[in-house]
Amino acid sequence: MRVSLVQIDGKYPNLALMKLSSYHKAQGDKVGLNLGNPDKIYISCIFSQNLSQAQGIGLFYPNADVLVGGPALGIPNHIPEYAEHVMPDYSLYDIDYSLGYTQRGCPNACGFCIVPKLEGPFREYAEIKEFHHPDHDKIVIYDNNFLASALYKKKLDYINENDLKVNFNQGLDARLVTEKVACELAETKAHSFHFNHRYYHFAWDLMPNSDKIIEGLQNMLNAGVTERRLIVYVLVGYNTTHEEDLYRVNKIIEMGMDPYIMRYNHRKDDKFLNALKEWCNGVMIRKTCDFSEFNNMSPLVRAEVKKLQAGR
Repeated sequence: MRVSLVQIDGKYPNLALMKLSSYHKAQGDKVGLNLGNPDKIYISCIFSQNLSQAQGIGLFYPNADVLVGGPALGIPNHIPEYAEHVMPDYSLYDIDYSLGYTQRGCPNACGFCIVPKLEGPFREYAEIKEFHHPDHDKIVIYDNNFLASALYKKKLDYINENDLKVNFNQGLDARLVTEKVACELAETKAHSFHFNHRYYHFAWDLMPNSDKIIEGLQNMLNAGVTERRLIVYVLVGYNTTHEEDLYRVNKIIEMGMDPYIMRYNHRKDDKFLNALKEWCNGVMIRKTCDFSEFNNMSPLVRAEVKKLQAGR
């Protein structure tokens, strides 16, 4: 059987397609990305605006068995059970790092997040060794809330005992970072997705969580993690005021860390939030002028400032 794997969107290697590739290769099938003359097609689509494109592919292959899946469907859907717990086929994308989930769902019920709807309640899913290829010394963990697991320490021990560089792709929950947890994380080689920088990622989404988030971030500093290795994503445009948005950004900067603005639903209708994003995420701009000064610049002057900083 000829099996075609189609990745409609997303800029990173597709985990679901890699698992399906492993399964079908084990059955002796011919498998490939966008394979011609297929008998079976698996199509992965992340963003809803691309769903019609994904669904339309099957029209070109009326004799093929076509399965469309992914977050774009907006409803719980998973790859077939027979492929859920196989070692991903990393050769499909020729990558030298492993990736996967040790848990699914999330114990939080944040109104802005689709994870509870798509994945259901928080639950353990797999051990790291299930998807960690023995030839790889780098690993990406896709867990939505890694520290919420009662087994988080066992997982950290596996990472550290195997001397792995790890990317906690969805970030870590600062509210769960006690002094003990901070010391454990400090012993872990946390990196960016491309493993070219040492980073721990956190998020400050809602104001009621402020005290616990600040405490958790301070615990990381007290554990010896330097400020430049801490990045805090700041959700704006959801249910916070401009004053609360600026307070969070300034508090993170005051603690010596880098904030990174994330606009809810990528909204661009708020001029204040647009300016805050440009200023905050443009690190060199932020270091050369304060926000009030940047916010009062005309769009043309802002564009020139950004151009000059980009060329430095």
